[in-house]
Amino acid sequence: MRICLFTDTLGDLNGVSRFIQDMGEQAQHQQIDLQVITSTGKPLPQHAYVHNLSCLFKMPMPFYQEMDLVWPSSKVIRSILNELKPDIVHISTPGPFGWRAKSIAEKMGYPLVGTYHTDFPAYLHDLTGSQWVKREIDRVMHRFYRPFEHVFSRSQVYLEVMASDIGIDYQRASVLFPGTNLSKFHPKHKNEQAWSQYGLSKERLKVLYVGRINVEKNIPFLIEIWKAFRESHPEIEADLVMVGEGRYRKWADKVRPYHAYFLGPLEGERLSEVYASADLFVFPSTTDTLGQVVMEAQASGLGCLVSNVGGPQSLIVDNETGQILPEEKPSEWVEALFQVLSNPQTRQDFKNNSRQHIERYNIVDSFNQFIEVHKKIYHSLCQKN
Repeated sequence: MRICLFTDTLGDLNGVSRFIQDMGEQAQHQQIDLQVITSTGKPLPQHAYVHNLSCLFKMPMPFYQEMDLVWPSSKVIRSILNELKPDIVHISTPGPFGWRAKSIAEKMGYPLVGTYHTDFPAYLHDLTGSQWVKREIDRVMHRFYRPFEHVFSRSQVYLEVMASDIGIDYQRASVLFPGTNLSKFHPKHKNEQAWSQYGLSKERLKVLYVGRINVEKNIPFLIEIWKAFRESHPEIEADLVMVGEGRYRKWADKVRPYHAYFLGPLEGERLSEVYASADLFVFPSTTDTLGQVVMEAQASGLGCLVSNVGGPQSLIVDNETGQILPEEKPSEWVEALFQVLSNPQTRQDFKNNSRQHIERYNIVDSFNQFIEVHKKIYHSLCQKN
C-alpha cells in the first residue's frame, strides 16, 4: 500500500510540520511507503520520499506571515499522482495546496483520508472577533472534508467539535493517538550554558513558551498574566522566554522590563536544549486541536500550565504533570505561576511525573495507528470493488 500525504506545511517551524516529519521518518524505519508532498521555498529534509513541487504563486498568509500560502499548478499535482500511483491520498492541511491536491485526487478517483490538525474557524474568530467569519469558515471546512473516507482528530475534544461545527460524523472520524519523538525531546538535553548564548542569566528561573507569537495563540493574555505576576511577586527571579515567530515580537522592547524575552524561531538541537533547560512550560492557547509542544515540553521534563479550552488539556494530568487553568481567569494563572516558581519540590515533582507520563505517547504508536486505519480503509474499498 502506498500513501501520498499532501501538506501545506513541512519546512515551517511548527508542531504540525515536526509531526509530519516524524511520521515520514517512522515510515522509513518501518519500510512503509509513505510519500510526503508539499510546495515551498523553505529548507526541507533531504529524503527520497519528500517531494517539493513547483508553484504558480505564493504569498505570506494573512495574520500568519511566517507561513506561505502556495498555489501549485494542477498539472504538477496530476503528474506526481500519475507517477506515484498511490492507493490512498492523505490531505494533512486544508490550505491552497491541500485543497488543490484534494480536488485533483478526488477527480482522479483516489480515496481521501485527512487530519484535522488546525482549527482554522476558531483561529479566524480569534483574529477577527467575528462569529459570522467562523460560521462561514465552518461551512468551507464542511465542503472540504465532505468527500473524505476518514478524518483524524488530534484529540477527543476536537472529535466533538468536528461533528458539531463542520459536520464530520463520528462514523468516519477517530482520534489519532498523540505521539512525539521521545529521544529528540528528553531531559538529557539539558545544558547549563543554554541561556548564555541568548544573553540570559542561568541563575534565573525560566518559564518557556514555544509556538507562534500571535493572537490566536493567546499571546496578549500570556503577556498580561506575566506582567501581573512580575508586579505582584518581584521577589521571584524568573524570566519568560518565548520561542517562535509572529507579529507580537514587535513588543520586545515593551516587555523586556518585565523580564520577558523573544528568542525567535529555534529548531533541532537548540530547541531540544531550550526545552530541557527551562523550569516550567506555559501554553495558554485555546484554539489548538492538540498541542504538540505540550508533549514536547513534558517529554523534556517540564510541568505545563495549559488552558481548559482546546486539545492541550487532554495531555495533562492535572496537579501531577502541570495544571489546567480557566482561560477567562488571569488571576488563577498568576497564582499558579507563583505556586510553581516558589516551590522547587513542585517543579521537581512535575519534572518526574511529566517524563513518566509522556513516555506512553510515543510517535511510533501514533504512526502505527495512522497506518492501520489507512490499511483498513484500503482493504474495505478493495472488497467493495
